Amino acid sequence: MQRTIPTYLLVLLFSILLMLTYNNGLWTGIVDANQLITKHNLLFLSSCAFFLTALFNILFSLVSFRFVLKPVLIFIVIASAAASFFIDSYGVHIDSSMMQNVLETDSSEAHELFNSDFIIHMLLWGLIPAFLIAKVRLAHISWSKQLMQSAFSITMSILVIGLVAAFFYQDYASTFRNHRDLRYLINPTSYIYAVTKIAREQFAEADKPIIPISQNAALGTLASDKSKRSVTVMVVGETARAESFHLNGYSRETTPELEKTNSLYFSDVSSCGTATAASVPCMFSKYARDDYDNEKGHGYESVLDAISKAGVEVSWIDNNSGCKGTCDRVEHSKVSAERRPDLCVDDECYDELLLENLKQKIASSDGNQLIVLHQKGSHGPAYFKRVPTAFEKFTPVCETAELQKCSQEEITNAYDNTILYTDYVLANIIHYLDSISEQGVDTAMLYVSDHGESLGEHNMYLHGTPYFVAPSQQTHVPMVMWLSTGFQADHHQNMSCLKQATKAPFSHDNIFHSLLGMTNVQLPGIYDASLDMMTQCQQS
Repeated sequence: MQRTIPTYLLVLLFSILLMLTYNNGLWTGIVDANQLITKHNLLFLSSCAFFLTALFNILFSLVSFRFVLKPVLIFIVIASAAASFFIDSYGVHIDSSMMQNVLETDSSEAHELFNSDFIIHMLLWGLIPAFLIAKVRLAHISWSKQLMQSAFSITMSILVIGLVAAFFYQDYASTFRNHRDLRYLINPTSYIYAVTKIAREQFAEADKPIIPISQNAALGTLASDKSKRSVTVMVVGETARAESFHLNGYSRETTPELEKTNSLYFSDVSSCGTATAASVPCMFSKYARDDYDNEKGHGYESVLDAISKAGVEVSWIDNNSGCKGTCDRVEHSKVSAERRPDLCVDDECYDELLLENLKQKIASSDGNQLIVLHQKGSHGPAYFKRVPTAFEKFTPVCETAELQKCSQEEITNAYDNTILYTDYVLANIIHYLDSISEQGVDTAMLYVSDHGESLGEHNMYLHGTPYFVAPSQQTHVPMVMWLSTGFQADHHQNMSCLKQATKAPFSHDNIFHSLLGMTNVQLPGIYDASLDMMTQCQQS
């Protein structure tokens, strides 16, 4: 006859398992934060083990009922195995922004992360422990006795935490105050809190109507008086970091085509977030980064709504995982592999196809247009998939999504090739816009990346690190502006002045107001001329 164990014992053993084997990233962070090997620091590290075990024990004792506990623990051990893999392999931190990005990723991006190392890790630390938990026989006791056992277990855990605090409060306060990122490494509480926060926000937003900002939007006199049509193209880059742009001083020639154009490169630009799900809604929002949150980003109309309301034809063409709600109320489409199979592999298309879609969109209209192109860009970890073979200039390249299997040189080469390809795509967009400007169309292009990317600096890879601890590689992004000669004249732009302005600090905060300026849309009470990159160099 198979032996049974009480639920409180299963919870305690599970808590110890989580503490010991699923929190390597946290332990590494705590050790790094207390580098001196002293007797006191060793005692502090030991206390962390008791603290974590007690914390987890309290959490799971709350659900330690006979028919509830095992399904919860099975789910947690599988989710925690996945979280530990990404924390340990890529140095990621798990907050609500990261979890939102995970929940909104598309199947293609997700597939790249499901590599052989991930599968082996999930088998060893996810499925096998889940199977063992499922096989455990829990002792059948009355509800009243179960509640008493849970209450006793929680009480003892609270006492343990109290004792730890009594002896090591200053150590905990100092460590977690000076290294706030450590809380995003606690597995599983980091992702449980993040998912709970997202669910709470979405539930609160579910019945709320979108708050309009476009009631008074109208074309300004500059746009309404001139006879020529205007076409403005906004290119939302993906995962491009300024540090890897030759235009920004990078040693490698990653931007040779843009350097042949008369475009302007802005060298000091900061992103709103470190992941697409945060940055894209933020850059099109009326709120600056310091005042922005997810509720505001999704609860209000975007600048695209305002420009559309003013009479400009607004279109969003996507080669990524969507606009994160920003384009929901304007015309939007996704590039299709069926149109140009030569530019697509396994249902994923190269960014050149955006140019083909752009040409079709411009040719289909004779009115003023704002067209947003959302790139696949440099999205990792499978950087090698983002570029055609002809653009593999820097070799050897990492030809797998399992970055831990590649050398630093191979990772950097693969990433730099994506920047080289983005340079080619942007230059060709400029050439096309320049050609139609000769037909009497005012044309302009603004490119800015949504966030950057870590390639191993500070033992971090990819992106999505909480903003307050994110390295510059994830927040310093490239921005390029190109204006046709007719656009310059009709918008009274002093190009020498604009060239000087490229050295000034800018951010995603400027995008909302600059797009209004570029499309000459007035939005009284919301438009801020001081944040419009065009106004400071406008001639009367």
